[in-house]
Amino acid sequence: MDDESLTYRLLRLVHAMDGATDDGIRDVMAELGVTHALADALWQLDPDASPPTMREMAARLRCDPSTVTFLADRLEQLSFVTRAPAPHDRRTKVLELSDSGRDARRRLVEAATTRTPIAGLTRDEQLTLHDLLSKAMAGPAGR
Repeated sequence: MDDESLTYRLLRLVHAMDGATDDGIRDVMAELGVTHALADALWQLDPDASPPTMREMAARLRCDPSTVTFLADRLEQLSFVTRAPAPHDRRTKVLELSDSGRDARRRLVEAATTRTPIAGLTRDEQLTLHDLLSKAMAGPAGR
């Protein structure tokens, strides 16, 4: 097996894992009324960190800021987030999780961490995978 075909097979597995992760949380997403993109946005809103600006969310989600505006509008309609002026610049908006948003995020994280392929690995296997993925993401292509 040459390196290119191994890399391709690994990428196919990563893609398949993403799909299996979606399958594992699909019922929770449906109960919450969120799409994959909205679930990803909720995932990115760490309740223990400072609320991100809209631009920071765009960078985290690897999308255009106008897409974050659309996602934030929908999350606000669902009462999962509020937009507030950033403490450092009142012209900039940050996204803050509401209480119901914290609960929705908790439900998504719980489902993802208990009902997806990675959840089936032992702790040691998860640590090994974590180390390998971290190393891959730290390289030039992962930046």
